[in-house]
Amino acid sequence: MIQPKSYTSVFLQLTDTVEKGVGLLDESFQKEIKQFVLSQQHDSGAFTDRSAVPDIYYSLFGFILAKALKLERSLNALSTYILKKDFKNEKSLIHKSSLILLSDYLPGNKKKIKLFYLLRNKDNQANSIYRIFLFSLVFDARHGKNGLLHFFARLVLKFFKEHGSSPASIVAAMLVARQIVGLKTKKQEQQLISFLAEDGGFRSFSHVGSGDMLATGVSLFALKNAKFDLREIAPSCLNFIQLNFSNGAFLSGDGDQTRDLEYTFYGLLALGSLA
Repeated sequence: MIQPKSYTSVFLQLTDTVEKGVGLLDESFQKEIKQFVLSQQHDSGAFTDRSAVPDIYYSLFGFILAKALKLERSLNALSTYILKKDFKNEKSLIHKSSLILLSDYLPGNKKKIKLFYLLRNKDNQANSIYRIFLFSLVFDARHGKNGLLHFFARLVLKFFKEHGSSPASIVAAMLVARQIVGLKTKKQEQQLISFLAEDGGFRSFSHVGSGDMLATGVSLFALKNAKFDLREIAPSCLNFIQLNFSNGAFLSGDGDQTRDLEYTFYGLLALGSLA
């Protein structure tokens, strides 16, 4: 990675926060999570989606969780899968971004993928804001605080007007981005707090009644990064997180009882952000 030693990329901050979340749990809960993560790894080495199909996007969450849980064999198996797999015909922007991050951070992986791989994109499902977010996350993970990029990013963010109906995840991403380039974040902090639901979680949209784990995880992470005082809301958030833990995994929080790696990541991210 071409980064100043004093700078930690957002991706590494995410993985470190998940590891902190694991560290807050006692050994019995950690063991449950380990068993669940291992159960989600396919014989090929990839991690599986909700349909038990090997998937690169879910493999990224599997990687972060396996790293936090120190599952070395799982990491090596995933690295072998990435090295052997041919991804030339991959069209999904989410999968491409996940693949670059995996190729950069998996132990022993020598498969270096150029960022131009993201620009050759035929994925029409991702909106423009999400495209920018994914490219920024990958660029930040590889190059850190690049002066020229941050100069232009600061200009764009300074004059960018968020849509009033933006979900919590977009507001959280804007908060993190503004904090990185040194812009004021008070407005975004208050916007995020407005998503807090009565059940203790953060709502994905302002018109939704209850919280969900994705919005809770990214909102708490963004607020923590901005040095927002979380002490007042911590008890209710912890209660929401605890209520949505089930047999080694975290649930989405919206009533869906399906366990998967993605929401387990967000649950531990939320927990680690409150550490």
